[in-house]
Amino acid sequence: MLAVVAGAAACGSDTSGLTHVTFLTNYVFIGRHAPFFVGVDQGFYQEAGFDVEVVPATGSALVVSSLEGGQADFGIAEAASVVQAVGRGARVQAFGVYLDRSTSGLASLSPYPSPSALSGARVAASLTDSARVVLPIVLAGAGIPPSSVNWLAADPSTYFSLLLTNQADLITASSDSDVPALKRVADPQGRQVHFASFADWGYDVYGYFLVTRADRIATAPDQVRAFAAATTRAVRYAAEHPEEAARAVARRSPALDETSALAQWRASLDALQTAEVAARGYGTATTDRLQRTIDLVKAGVGLDTVPTPARLFADGFMPR
Repeated sequence: MLAVVAGAAACGSDTSGLTHVTFLTNYVFIGRHAPFFVGVDQGFYQEAGFDVEVVPATGSALVVSSLEGGQADFGIAEAASVVQAVGRGARVQAFGVYLDRSTSGLASLSPYPSPSALSGARVAASLTDSARVVLPIVLAGAGIPPSSVNWLAADPSTYFSLLLTNQADLITASSDSDVPALKRVADPQGRQVHFASFADWGYDVYGYFLVTRADRIATAPDQVRAFAAATTRAVRYAAEHPEEAARAVARRSPALDETSALAQWRASLDALQTAEVAARGYGTATTDRLQRTIDLVKAGVGLDTVPTPARLFADGFMPR
């Protein structure tokens, strides 16, 4: 995947005069990513001056490292991963809130009603999965040693099989991607899927950020502002036309049908269209909640250095 990204990022501006940019999703293409394809199909990015190539990644940590290494231009990443990366010196910065509420959690075939129930459990996750950052935060907040969980290193493509064959007790999952797909596999087997939401376990932080390199924000603010405006248009259009949005992402993913894409995107909308978004406007952040996000991450992963809200999030780029 990185070779593809590197090649795309090296293309520069195309012959039509548009600026070619590579946008990284944090996962294989799912309903959550529908607006970015809507933005391409509807010409929102082209009107803003961009030729956007959307490329999948395998976790928020990879998105951050690819941005920092100059292998991509923009992306989405889970807030906790961005806080941790910036605190450790990564030269990236968020400029918009993509999903207001975290959709992350754990899927299982038996209920896990509280963090304390996870003691000794086997949790499958890739090494770059953002849950490896988030779950320790949740456990620490509940006074439970993060070491009480047994991590199983796994490729995302094997999560379902590990769970269904009892090789893992839980898998990292998102309510707007994995859960609808897992239910379609488990239901015919007469097996019930349970989902434990990190947000319901006290993880009151932003869900996903729009991110880029900090030097791009400093030296090319108009470009970042134009990208943010085009993305906002795409998000609003996708919210108003969910079936069309589902078709847009399903066309780019052979393994994703329109029905699943629609179920995923509608679940994403629950995390996007919150009361706080309605009050303050899409994509913007408050200093108080940014600080709460930073404090939770610091407590969970023991960061010696943490970013300030202003270093983590560049305000003023999302259209009001």
